[in-house]
Amino acid sequence: PAAPAGPAGAITLREALAAARRANPDLAAARLRVDSAGAERRTARALPDPTASVVPNVPTQLQLTEPLDVTPVRWFRTRAARLGQDAARWDAADADRQVAFAVRQAFYDALLAQALRDVAATRRDALRQLLAADSARLRAGDVPERAVARSELELARADAALARAAVDVHAARLTLGQTVGLARPDTGLAAAGVLAFRPVDVDTAGLTPAAVRDARADVRGAAVRVGQARAGLATARAALLPTPALTYVAERHQAFDNGRFYQFGVGFQLPFGSLFSGDRRRARDGVAEAQVLADRAEHQAAADVAGALDQYRASRALAERYAGGLLAKADAGVETARYAYRAGAASQLEVLDALRTAADTRADYLQAVHDYWVGVFALERAAGRDLAGASADDVPAAPLLPPPARPDP
Repeated sequence: PAAPAGPAGAITLREALAAARRANPDLAAARLRVDSAGAERRTARALPDPTASVVPNVPTQLQLTEPLDVTPVRWFRTRAARLGQDAARWDAADADRQVAFAVRQAFYDALLAQALRDVAATRRDALRQLLAADSARLRAGDVPERAVARSELELARADAALARAAVDVHAARLTLGQTVGLARPDTGLAAAGVLAFRPVDVDTAGLTPAAVRDARADVRGAAVRVGQARAGLATARAALLPTPALTYVAERHQAFDNGRFYQFGVGFQLPFGSLFSGDRRRARDGVAEAQVLADRAEHQAAADVAGALDQYRASRALAERYAGGLLAKADAGVETARYAYRAGAASQLEVLDALRTAADTRADYLQAVHDYWVGVFALERAAGRDLAGASADDVPAAPLLPPPARPDP
């Protein structure tokens, strides 16, 4: 499928999911495997070709032999091919489940990187304002020279942090473009929206073991593989039955004893040379292996649900705590320290500490919100179905909380 050329602007989460379902290489490979399984099924259903031969020294005699594919081998062979196509379809559905989670995680990684870059830029701007104020106060003789040197050092660190944040933004955007399936790397592929906490109601009724078994494509596909392996074993056992073949012989110049110039015959292909013991043993081992993989897939699904549910609950509690007032307290601490510093009631170190605390608090909040949304999507991936509703893919375009305080001019 044709990959998008690489939009220069921003992309929403829904657009990213739609583009990935069109151009993601993993999904493209899964669809090709489904098509290949369909071709194998058509091959299994095809009738054998007749064999034409001419008897030596009798050039006027023609013989045609057609194997009669009417034994149980044909039924089991076509059943195994049909189950193989069904399993390939389940594998494609599982690939869609994994790719959808990868796109959502990459999208929120890009949102987090962009938000952390904004936090670093805000802190850098505040330190630049502080350095300008300290320089003016140094010329007036209000602060010692070491205060200006400390402001310059903090500003240099903030510039370095901002540069590293910009690199992280480019790396996150490249990962997002690769996951979406862009034909060329594009560091301008921004994630549209803001990283903000928004509580969603998760349908925990879909987390029961029976519901997970019915919804997980990998579990369903592994169960179909067991049926395919059993059909293969039945095919190997049915190969011991003789295969009939119809023979037609035609003579142009001399009639047979019955007065006709043609004759029919019936033959059988007897498995005397090979009893297919190796095929039957390999098929039995294939059934056992498929059963082991099916059990492992079911156990893995249960473990995924338990782990994702714990992660979701912990990340949601932490994000709610930050959104419940910690950010406002940190921003208020910056304003208080800045006002006290202008009034001469606070030291420069107190202002720097307040700025650092506010930046760290907002960065921790953004990381908590990122982990919360990734936890929601991880829970849906573990359950194999939509638990939070389609609104979970609607990323808000405006922040739900007040932005970080900008420094006074």
